[in-house]
Amino acid sequence: MTANTAVFTDLDGSLLDHDSYSFAAAREALEKLATLQIPWVLNTSKTAAELATLRQRLHNSYPYIVENGAAVVFPDGGVVAAPDDVAVSPWGRVQALSTGREQILQCIHDWRAQHGELFTGFADMSAPELCALTGLPHDDAVLALQRDYSEPIVWRGSEADWQAFAQMLQNAGLKALRGGRFTHVIGDCDKGRAMQWLAPRLIPGCPAPRCIALGDGENDVAMLALADDAVVIRSAHHAPPDVPAPQGRVHITEAVGPAGWNHSLLALL
Repeated sequence: MTANTAVFTDLDGSLLDHDSYSFAAAREALEKLATLQIPWVLNTSKTAAELATLRQRLHNSYPYIVENGAAVVFPDGGVVAAPDDVAVSPWGRVQALSTGREQILQCIHDWRAQHGELFTGFADMSAPELCALTGLPHDDAVLALQRDYSEPIVWRGSEADWQAFAQMLQNAGLKALRGGRFTHVIGDCDKGRAMQWLAPRLIPGCPAPRCIALGDGENDVAMLALADDAVVIRSAHHAPPDVPAPQGRVHITEAVGPAGWNHSLLALL
């Protein structure tokens, strides 16, 4: 069973502790993945710039999905070769699955100019301001601000304002995903569709691997709903998201963060 298995995981609040960003509690399961040579894919709201460094700390050489399913990065020297027709970037070969950030910024800033300062986005923040908001080290905050396909925002308006904003995004072919910390404005993409695009390309001779997905936030629901086994990581900061999937395919951890990630993944493997 494990020979035809692929794992897709969220990071913040799942594999990484929500507050400390540590993955120490998940080491046993990570070692098991390495021993079994199971491909495991980082599927995150983080940027390619952030993942270029973080994946090395995690000893992960597989392709990774960035900015909530907006693109798939095949790192240079990785264990999975990139398709021939994908673009070259500083991070490796990249398959874009969504619109670019400049179009998103133009749209939401035009709306804000008409309706008032109802949100603050990453484009408005300096690295020190993002550090104060998230607890990230300065160098990590600099990487987080290097976005290509999405704009995280902190919403401050009313529910009525939100409904108007969300309708505007829909009319523009965009959408907003509420994650563990931020609301992410993105194009017509999600973590689930990116998983479906990448999964058949991970294991030679296996076009339909068993997909295990792990995540804790609303922006993980699309990925969790499409997985063969979905693990909802319990959070100390918010309720578990509802995942529209058949009974028996969704598991909710008892422990929070990477400890829950570790226990549940070991059980499934």
